[in-house]
This record gives sequence, structure tokens and C-alpha cells, in this order.
Amino acid sequence: MSVLCIRLRSLVVICSLAWPCLLQADARSHDDNSFLGRWIGAQGDVGVEYFRWQEFDSRGRRLLTEQGPRYVLEAFVGNRPRRGWLPLYGINLRGYVGDVDYDGQDSNGIFTSSDTTYRGWNVELRGGFRFPVTGGFSLDALLAAGIDDWRRDIDNSINANGGAVGGFTEDYTVKYGRIGLGALWFSRWVDHYLQVGAKRPWSIDENPGALNISLSPGEEWSAYLSYEMRFRRLWVAAVYPSVLRQLSFQ
Repeated sequence: MSVLCIRLRSLVVICSLAWPCLLQADARSHDDNSFLGRWIGAQGDVGVEYFRWQEFDSRGRRLLTEQGPRYVLEAFVGNRPRRGWLPLYGINLRGYVGDVDYDGQDSNGIFTSSDTTYRGWNVELRGGFRFPVTGGFSLDALLAAGIDDWRRDIDNSINANGGAVGGFTEDYTVKYGRIGLGALWFSRWVDHYLQVGAKRPWSIDENPGALNISLSPGEEWSAYLSYEMRFRRLWVAAVYPSVLRQLSFQ
């Protein structure tokens, strides 16, 4: 069996379209600290992420790199308390599309350059608990489970020797879980939120198109990191390294 290692990274820049609105009529303030966290809201965001996909063989040699911008649309419904010993919960919906550059090789190992189109969506259920440390600093214990579904469409191309290389399409559905820690600190105008943790796929359904391969998830966890800086009605985020760490095929 050969091993194909796939690494995904993205740098995301997102601007808020609508700062969360209170859903409960009796919710009184931004800092409501009732146990169930009355500050429940909905938020929509739009932005651009810089995406990179790399594949390596079992000896660590890079087979291809795809990189470029993808356009992102997100929506979140849940609670976002700033203070108090409170549970955290919500659901995040995400869609993305974009054409990225493809630099790799064909089945004979000859260099080829092309374009790849990505279209996909993600649904993630989030939960956790917030532990206040000081008046302006809190720590979070975080859990999440989600589904990633995307299509990867590689265009036809011409290799370095002038030969035609046919494109192909792959479809993926990945179910995963993640655990992590969060740190929130804020000043008068800006909230800062840092998350670190680990993420692991537990199920992968794939349709590799014309390629006669069978994929299965690797056993390794992958790390993730995100940082958000919220300017009350605008926010910028984040770095998310590694969605899938390793796939094996035969």
C-alpha cells in the first residue's frame, strides 16, 4: 500500500455583515451572565481565505501544490457571552468557492500546471464552557463536531513535454470532531479570541472520479489554530491549519 499525505492550510480574512442581534426579547445587555447565557444571536460574515493543498508520497516528496483565494460565506447562531461562568453553544454554517493554481505532475511524473475549482460547505455544532480568570480575561474548554463536503475539479492541462493531461473531479464528505482551548481578552474597543486544539476525521466518503483508488482516514490528529480580533461591528480572523492530515490509497 502507498501512502498519500495531504496537508491543508488556509489564512482567512473575514468581515462581519451583521453584528449578532439578540433573539430573546427579555435579553437585557451584551454582558448578560445568566447560567444559560441569554445573549444568543445570529451573525453573517463574508470574506476571503488563502487556501493551500499539498500532497506528498510515502517518502516525503511533494507531488503537487494547489494554492490561491477562495471566497467564504458564513453564518453563526448561538451564544457569545463575554463574562461569567457560562456554557457555550451554537451552530456554524459555511460555504466557499474559488479557483486556485495547480502545480504538480501527471501519472508519468512530468510537471504540469493547471487550475482547480473548489466548491464546498461545512456544518459544525459547537459546545463548551467559559471560565472567567480576571475581569477582562477568560478561558474556554471547547468541543465541536462537524461535516465538510466539497468538490475538487482539476482542469485539463498540457505537461512540460507538450502532452495533453486530462482533468478529473473528486468529491469528499468528511465527518470530524475537534477539542480545544480558547482564551478571550478584551479592551474598550477590541475583543481578542485565540483558539488552539486538535482535530480528527472519523469518517471519509470519497468519490475520486476516474481515479481507481480507495481512500481511508489516517490515524493521526491534526492541530488547528485560530485568532479573531473583533472591532465591535467588524471582525478579522484567523488561521486554520490542517483539515485532513493523512489519507492512504491503494
